[in-house]
Amino acid sequence: MLDRSNIQQIGFHNVVDKYGKVWGFQFAVATHLYRGMFLSMFRTGKVTVDGVAYPKSSLVWNIHGIDYTADEMYSLNETYWQVNVPAYVKVPKPGGLAVGYHDVEIEMGWVNSYGFTQEKELDGSGLGNGGPGFMGGGVKRRLLLVW
Repeated sequence: MLDRSNIQQIGFHNVVDKYGKVWGFQFAVATHLYRGMFLSMFRTGKVTVDGVAYPKSSLVWNIHGIDYTADEMYSLNETYWQVNVPAYVKVPKPGGLAVGYHDVEIEMGWVNSYGFTQEKELDGSGLGNGGPGFMGGGVKRRLLLVW
């Protein structure tokens, strides 16, 4: 079951490479739209954790078990993100995060699918028609990292 927040508590942990080295951390997000969306409609911005901003170009999005960059998702017209499935945002940070509470913020948006062209941004935010006030732009949540 998904949390009410776009930013989910589930899946918040440090990530390791195949050699066991911690290279970053991840957390889960959900759209909470009334339906899912094709990845070509999805827009993402930066992630901010404890006041440190990570640009969208550094993020890896794992949706349905496949890793994507924001730029790769622009052309995925046939890959659908189901509304009840969390996506995992992987953030590179050598050594990861310390165990404890962290303030997490994410910018997310979408491109309107109702007769508009699929522009990358409408208001200069890079977040499509959704803008910075929808689906996570400015949404914050305090998460507990336990490992």
